Amino acid sequence: WIEFAERSRPQLLRLKRIVTMKTYKLLLTLLICSVGILQAQFASDAVRIAQDETGVGSRAEAMGGAYVGLANDYSALYWNPAGLASLKKSQFYGEVTHLNFQNEVSFASQLTDNSQSYTRLRSLGFALPLPVRRGSFVIGFGYNRVKDFDETFGSRGTTSESNGLEIELDGTAFDFTGQEVDQFEQIDEEGGLDQWSLGFGMKVSPNASIGVTANVITGTSDYSSTFIQEDTNNNFANRIVFVNAPPPNDTTDFASYQLDRALQTDYTALALKVGGMVKLAPGLKLGGAIGLPTTYTVNEISAGGDIILYDDGVEDAVDFDVTEFEYDVKTPFYFDAGASFSNRQLTFSGALRYRDWSQTRFEVDGFELANSDRVALEQENDIIRENYRATTEVHFGGEIKAPRGRSAVRVGYSLIPDPRKDMPDEFNKQFITLGLGFAVDRNVRMDLTYKRGEWEQESLGELSSETAFEKIQTNRFAIGLTYNFR
Repeated sequence: WIEFAERSRPQLLRLKRIVTMKTYKLLLTLLICSVGILQAQFASDAVRIAQDETGVGSRAEAMGGAYVGLANDYSALYWNPAGLASLKKSQFYGEVTHLNFQNEVSFASQLTDNSQSYTRLRSLGFALPLPVRRGSFVIGFGYNRVKDFDETFGSRGTTSESNGLEIELDGTAFDFTGQEVDQFEQIDEEGGLDQWSLGFGMKVSPNASIGVTANVITGTSDYSSTFIQEDTNNNFANRIVFVNAPPPNDTTDFASYQLDRALQTDYTALALKVGGMVKLAPGLKLGGAIGLPTTYTVNEISAGGDIILYDDGVEDAVDFDVTEFEYDVKTPFYFDAGASFSNRQLTFSGALRYRDWSQTRFEVDGFELANSDRVALEQENDIIRENYRATTEVHFGGEIKAPRGRSAVRVGYSLIPDPRKDMPDEFNKQFITLGLGFAVDRNVRMDLTYKRGEWEQESLGELSSETAFEKIQTNRFAIGLTYNFR
């Protein structure tokens, strides 16, 4: 949202309105094409595809996502497929999550509280050990939702700062915001990325295992935004004078302007992850995994419209053309490493994930050298190289089991650094997790997880006059159900 708004802003501010004096009909002259307004092929759109994955498994998430060196259930298919090799019995897993997204926005000295809830099927799959002469060979397959686009933003405030939006009357430009106006902006986005996974884990020695997971990734994002600017206090009365207009309609004034936008984005990709795990001593394991570079095909369909309303009832409404654009984004390698220690009562685990975001790229080979789209995407690639950096995520978790092992309490922490350079610490995402697991009967186990996240960010709306400051808090609840076949 932030980068799209900032990069679209110079184009949007070049919109002009022309009034024909004899008919008072308002016409829209677009000095840019609608693709430039409504599409979003910017650096942040490429990077965010791989950002903020939520992970798989209630137990794993309750332990802060520190599961690379511990994975020993169905969710190993996501974290480290080598961990599948530790399963002795077939296993079914299902999970549902509920997310409450809260965003406190400060704009023009006014606070606006935003809250939206989303309930999703998070995971559904099987892990199946196959008969082998020695060692183990376990396959896993299923559906996992690994990323959410679910967010909401709303701001309102009164400002006298100009956003540069203008109309043109008889060749003279008139700035809407020469006086105090009320501005309102609402942005909502829903969707996510789903992985349809097939993988295996196998022991290559008594103390070592390897594994591979192949993922078919599909997903959709539905984005909508509304910007409204109003002359609530009638500060613009008699400020627009129509030259050569017959009386009494020789004056009018601006009442409101509204811009609506919609953007639907579809994602498809094939991804591969390989992992390994080794047992160093009783209860002590090390694990590592590599996510290979992945090329996403992104298809965008955009539409929108705007309207100007004047106090005398004259209005101008324009619908922008529906446009479609397709491009590819290549995300870089990522490297996971982790360790865990377990005994009958306690489990401790830690994990790191390293990724160099500056290696994210828009693929331009499909465009001719002089094509304007290729030039624009290459410019975004330069911005990624200059403004993004390598980051290392940190994950910790612990688990305490009851004496008979029928229940367990879990706690975790994770730190997700902002991938942009020179961002304040408050922009890093921090999560604290709590969990409870208990056996329902001999075959069924239930895991409950609570995950709380907090961070801050700044945004400048497409036509907002001032920067908005956001304080975001997320509360996610997960219920996972495991059935172990015996």
